Amino acid sequence: MGYFKKIAQKSEIAEGKVKSIETKFIRIGLVNLGGEIFAFEDLCTHDGEIISGGKLEGDVITCPRHFAKFNVRDGKVLCMPATSPLPTLKVRVAGEDVEVELED
Repeated sequence: MGYFKKIAQKSEIAEGKVKSIETKFIRIGLVNLGGEIFAFEDLCTHDGEIISGGKLEGDVITCPRHFAKFNVRDGKVLCMPATSPLPTLKVRVAGEDVEVELED
């Protein structure tokens, strides 16, 4: 069972940019696409590289190390060498607060 935790303000997440947040247990990447916020675990599933350091083009992020590509909306792998999807997190926005669902 998960719970929602506030991790950012919506105004801190620039359109078309990745904001990386370090929590106690995981690093989270946040992306603002047309006012909608998406969240994912900020580690490439291929080799554990911090993926927020890669290039974001639309809803596709490219890992800076081996160039695996993922869709930040749903985590789908778009280009190898990664074969496992990028773990995504549920997001809810309450006013300016951006909250993500974390595991207990």
